[in-house]
Amino acid sequence: MVTPSTDWRNVIMVAQRSNILSADSVLLQPVEAIKGVGPRLAHHLKAKGLVTVEHLLFNLPLGYLDQRGTIQISRLRPGDYVSFVATLLGGREVRYRRRKIYQVTFSDGTGVVTAKWFHYGRWLIQRFQGLKGSVRVSGTLRVFGGKLEIHHPEIEAVEGVNEEGSGGIVPRYSGIPGIGPRAYRRIMKEVVSNFIPQVEETLPAAVRDYFNLVDLQAALRQVHFPSELPEVERSLQLSPGLRRLIFEELFFLELLIIRSREMLARETGQAMGLDRDFLRRVGKLLPFSLTNAQKRVMREISADLGKRRPMNRLVQGDVGCGKTVVALLTAFIVIANGFQAAVMAPTEILAQQHYVNLKPYAEPLGVPLVLLTSKLKSREKQTSTEAIAKGEARLVIGTHALIQKHVTFQRLGLVVIDEQHRFGVLQRMALRQKGGSPHVLVMTATPIPRTLAMTAYGDLDVSVIDELPPGRTPVQTRIIHAKQRYKAYELLRQEFNQGHQAYIIYPLVEESEKSDLRDVTSMTEHLGKEVFPDIPLAMLHGRMAAEEKQKIMAAFASKQLQLLVATTVIEVGIDVPDATVMVVEHPERFGLSQLHQLRGRVGRSTHASYCLLIYEGGGLETRQRLAIMEQSNDGFRIAEEDLRLRGPGDLIGLQQAGFMDLKLANLVRDAETLAAARRAALTLIQKDPELTKPTHAVIRAKLQRQSHQVADLLKTS
Repeated sequence: MVTPSTDWRNVIMVAQRSNILSADSVLLQPVEAIKGVGPRLAHHLKAKGLVTVEHLLFNLPLGYLDQRGTIQISRLRPGDYVSFVATLLGGREVRYRRRKIYQVTFSDGTGVVTAKWFHYGRWLIQRFQGLKGSVRVSGTLRVFGGKLEIHHPEIEAVEGVNEEGSGGIVPRYSGIPGIGPRAYRRIMKEVVSNFIPQVEETLPAAVRDYFNLVDLQAALRQVHFPSELPEVERSLQLSPGLRRLIFEELFFLELLIIRSREMLARETGQAMGLDRDFLRRVGKLLPFSLTNAQKRVMREISADLGKRRPMNRLVQGDVGCGKTVVALLTAFIVIANGFQAAVMAPTEILAQQHYVNLKPYAEPLGVPLVLLTSKLKSREKQTSTEAIAKGEARLVIGTHALIQKHVTFQRLGLVVIDEQHRFGVLQRMALRQKGGSPHVLVMTATPIPRTLAMTAYGDLDVSVIDELPPGRTPVQTRIIHAKQRYKAYELLRQEFNQGHQAYIIYPLVEESEKSDLRDVTSMTEHLGKEVFPDIPLAMLHGRMAAEEKQKIMAAFASKQLQLLVATTVIEVGIDVPDATVMVVEHPERFGLSQLHQLRGRVGRSTHASYCLLIYEGGGLETRQRLAIMEQSNDGFRIAEEDLRLRGPGDLIGLQQAGFMDLKLANLVRDAETLAAARRAALTLIQKDPELTKPTHAVIRAKLQRQSHQVADLLKTS
């Protein structure tokens, strides 16, 4: 047995001399195998998800700093990540918003930059007392009150620095708590020098030649430690190394999508008949008529359910278009055929809301309904799990808890996944394994641009609900500067006096060490004491216990509370008709699609509704970006703009999107590369469907590793 104190470097050297380890195995070694990485550094790396040598190799720089010369402060641009050399003029503690901060002033003779630390210790003061001469300052430059500022920058003395990676073109990586930028660059130097020679090529020579791609080893060296500043830093042109890695990322994404769709096509599902008498009983319970768009989508779903091939359909539509009703009707079709239906929501709050909203329909029809989330008490969880396994629970509402290994269904016929941008293909596959190829219906209120839908959801057929129920009033959106915050409070007061309710959203739960952004905790206290002392309010955020969150949401829904001060935990699915105002503080911190989702929490009745975006910084570019929210309520237009400006990561939360974890590609910028990668993947699968040729062994191994994530999901506790 290998103990924690094992010297991995010796193990690998012996294994390599004995030809025991393949090159692929070397990359899967733990980070302790790297020279200079002991238990302390390994702990910090693993906390960031960097567990193996391969993780480090593919944790690419965010950008580069050109330290070959000096750039004058007067030439720096706000909003850029900058690096400059200057003289320290002085540092002192100052009062700022009921707390102390430490600020230091730097100048190079052409301009002045103030660095600020919002949380700090004596060590910081002592460090600056010991600094003499010129220092290099690196961080994101911003403008506040007409002056240049930089928050929590990286500081290093210029004189006497001989560290490899300082000077020249320096890679800039995402921060890792406990490991300074210079220390991390030293680790990466070691990885690049000693492990890149072990990296096996993953793309066939014919593909590389046809698409003019450099080999993988050269690409990795070039991306981590380039000899020249990459063109991507100066223009829209990508370096050959980055272009190669983007192609590979998209190539393997397309391979997984193609294989997933082919596997689905070979599966046999249960054909579902329509019990029209039962559906008429369901229809009588609905307090409204379906829109034409809802009827069209139900016809498409009914046709899918009638086939012996499992349905795999994405229903997308703007906020408030009535997707939940479509899901309910689909579930009842399956239940009427003697099967179980499971609805998986992305959050406990949304799962609880579905449970409360669906109960009035399920109970009169005699359909047993249960809720299963990870935060339930042990006895409640056991009761629900047993009812699901025995088939007594016909309609099951839950969160990720539904894909845990110990949860089994007796006869699962339908899986409904609500808010697709929180789940990916792997999660769908994990749920599908709970039953004999159940039908799958995915719902999203984030309109997916066609380019992204083809790529991210290529294994799904797509339906669109493009019509809102009658009586909905478009939400009026206004952009307000922080100096005019009082105008937002005046509008809130008017709405409260009419008996209406409101949300105020902040980006942080509590004060941050690295930011002066407003937060939910302190602002709830401020609003309750100084702004709206007579208004019943409460705060809501993701760190709260499930019972507490449910209690607060129930109080808000029953109008015991008029104001909810929250984080984006309320982003999806919350439905309170009397809520007429959505205030978002620091909207520049959110993507447009996320702002559109937040806006969708109001305007859910005939009352006039408002969305107020209160911004402080960012300049003209931020104001122009937010103006799109003023100009349009069209979720598709906003999603397209968000994809163009920020890439797919901000649009669909790719950290949770199964295998579609695009670290490099931007599906607008890289549209041609995407098309090329798809062609290459299709050609490969046509020539070698099972990837059995020796030349494709590396590709097959990588795909198998990614597919094993399904098994890992099933083991999730």
